[in-house]
Amino acid sequence: MVRSPRAQRWLGHASLALLSVAAVAAGSLGDAATAQAVSPNRVADFRVSDADLPNPERGFYRAADTDLGALDPAFVAKTYAEGDRLIYARIDLAPYRDRDLPAAFLERLERGFETARRGGVKLIIRATYNYPRGETEYRDAQDASLPWVLAHLAALKPLLQRNEDAIAFMQAGFIGAWGEWHTSSHDLTAPEARTRIKDALLAATPNRFVQFRYPPYIQDWSPEPPDLAAALDGGFRLGFHNDCFLASDTDVGTYDDDPVPRERQRRYVDALGDLAPFGGETCNPADDPSPRPRTTCDDILIEGQRFNLTYLNEGYYRRPFHDRWRARGCLDAVRARMGYRLALVTANHPARVAPGGELAVSIVVRNLGWARLYNPRPVEIILRDGQSGVMRRLPARGGEPRRWLPGSDSGATLTVTVPDDAAGPQEILLALPDAAPRLKGDARFAIRLANADDGAKGQGWDATSGAFSLGTRVEVVGKSVAP
Repeated sequence: MVRSPRAQRWLGHASLALLSVAAVAAGSLGDAATAQAVSPNRVADFRVSDADLPNPERGFYRAADTDLGALDPAFVAKTYAEGDRLIYARIDLAPYRDRDLPAAFLERLERGFETARRGGVKLIIRATYNYPRGETEYRDAQDASLPWVLAHLAALKPLLQRNEDAIAFMQAGFIGAWGEWHTSSHDLTAPEARTRIKDALLAATPNRFVQFRYPPYIQDWSPEPPDLAAALDGGFRLGFHNDCFLASDTDVGTYDDDPVPRERQRRYVDALGDLAPFGGETCNPADDPSPRPRTTCDDILIEGQRFNLTYLNEGYYRRPFHDRWRARGCLDAVRARMGYRLALVTANHPARVAPGGELAVSIVVRNLGWARLYNPRPVEIILRDGQSGVMRRLPARGGEPRRWLPGSDSGATLTVTVPDDAAGPQEILLALPDAAPRLKGDARFAIRLANADDGAKGQGWDATSGAFSLGTRVEVVGKSVAP
């Protein structure tokens, strides 16, 4: 097995750390802990799976035909059954451009969020005041005045925060045709107006990224993307969605007509994808005066990787893009690589531990996808009793899945406190559940690792618990160290 130098260095440090933990424990845990210090560690390696593995908050999405408040449970069920985990849902504000949002309207939106939650999917949300149905109608689309936009955002804020668990990403919306921040009938793309709307959007969704349609606007607010730490602590949550991805040299007005600033914008978006989610859809390039759509497999595979493509519309303008990718044999690769794709490389932990003691499980994870995880997610170590089958889910310290970057191996030492009542052989499983209390126990929202089941090694995905069995066991022996 070939490991990156980074992974090799990390494994060396991890081995030293494990010996140190064992040595300290030996002084206080008695004979059982001493046995742990001198006994060999349990080591496992894993095979990568090339199977299509649907996972939360990534991949192709389906666009709902209705407003969020009328989201159809049958449509959600079909989406889930056919392997997609994202649905684009509009909040249709067209009837309320100059009046308050009725309580009944907000209640319908609440039910829409619950429909998605029950169906096992997450939502890409955008609020709009219009949705033109043609290639010219958009020029006459009407939005709302700035005071009404801010009032509507204030009314939506409690709803969005209550249902943040069902939201994967928020698209900025509100301004112009389709909420795409162009052709505003109330001059909302003026710098002061768009900045006030941006600030209100971020305040309304404090734990989710908000994606904007045009790179120059994002550059105005943040001329240089910050470091990863700013995204991890929530200090930076500006993302980009491209609704004419690959459609022309400028992606139909997404980028500047002038090649020099256009390349600067593309470099900026390239760097932004390391921090914030990028997604969108392909489109008809008819509005471009000299369109040269990029439709080959090389185009999507190179640009998907470059810009960290996390999601893409499953159904819009397929013929020159999706259908061609299928015909030329790369659609499955696009489906597999959008967003994150996490696979275990190795795992290493002590053979024995005392009840009440600390168990350190060192892992190396490879991200085979185009992007990282963007929303917070915990790591759990599950101990499954080898005799009774009782499962103990233990929150792990020392793991941050959002740092498992695409195209690299990442090491982590996951530490848990073994329950006082645990005894005997315990099978070890690794879980990446949803962070939200309402979804944490729902295995449909857990991340399925891209590893192959191996019955001979005891390795495999447990769909009931939403966890992957490492095929290793730790023996819990001796007396508890709890007071």
